[in-house]
Amino acid sequence: IELKSGILNIFLKTGIVFTQVDVWLGLSYCDGKWNKVTVNKEGSVVSASMNELKEQTLEPRVQQLKVNSPVYVGGIPPEIRNVYKELGLEQGFGGCMKDVKFTRGAVVNLASVSSSAVRVNLDGCLSTDSAVNCRGNDSILVYRGKEQSVYESGLQPFTEYLYRVVASNEGGSVSSVWTRVRTRESVPQNVPTPSRVHSINGYSIEVTWDKPAGVIGVIEKYILKAYGEDGPNVPITSAELADTSMLTGILTGLHPFTNYAVTLTACTLAGCTESLHALNISTPQEAPEDVQPPTAISFPTFLLMSWSPPKTPNGIIIQYTLYMNGVPIYFGNGTKYVVK
Repeated sequence: IELKSGILNIFLKTGIVFTQVDVWLGLSYCDGKWNKVTVNKEGSVVSASMNELKEQTLEPRVQQLKVNSPVYVGGIPPEIRNVYKELGLEQGFGGCMKDVKFTRGAVVNLASVSSSAVRVNLDGCLSTDSAVNCRGNDSILVYRGKEQSVYESGLQPFTEYLYRVVASNEGGSVSSVWTRVRTRESVPQNVPTPSRVHSINGYSIEVTWDKPAGVIGVIEKYILKAYGEDGPNVPITSAELADTSMLTGILTGLHPFTNYAVTLTACTLAGCTESLHALNISTPQEAPEDVQPPTAISFPTFLLMSWSPPKTPNGIIIQYTLYMNGVPIYFGNGTKYVVK
């Protein structure tokens, strides 16, 4: 089943018998509404319909159709395409589909049975502006002249347009087939502030966010950034997340007992946009690091011991313990002690 240049083509091959049914649609399906496609084989009659348009053909030699292999919806793998070159299959289906039914069996939930879908909304993604983006049968004249290239501006980002060329001479005019062209994405707008930040420990946090609304295009990645609360406008650490289906990520490389401002950045192929506001968080305390050894000033009958605070306290030091020969001799928050 293929939809190409305004024609719904049905190809059926059983044994050595090849049957084809063509339903002329024009661009009538570009009306912003769901379209119902039905393909039916009853005996030697093969029929196809979309909405109210229907065609059928009679092929007495057609054999019984028995399906004992995987069913591919929307496209077929390259290794299969090479076997059935006579079908002339081109690129896969681009769009949305739902409620796939067969004569026997229940309605198929595409989202649960698909194994290799790429960037396809299997639950349906009807857009109210699809009727405008399709441009219907009343196509717009873009250029008239003798040049072989033209630049058209004022288009919508990440939108599919149909183009064709009409060549004319004194003998008449002939139109080419329609060609599909899609404009590039736009930079994301209105990227939300992270909705929740949770400390895992003093060195890492878990960040949760909502999917940006109104993104025209495919989000390629998210970036989490942590800034010092009073520091320069340069992130202390960041994390790139390529799995855009996940709206939760881990940000590591932080310091304990420190205040941070966390932002979310969303990226398409056109560029990235960072949230205007940040969500603040304070990491918890952790055990001190780089504890300094004590130093001594010697006297005849006693030692004056002193020590500096840890280079990385990771919090508020509430107690020091001084050991002599493995035995603790001082507990407190001071940094000096006289050993008599």
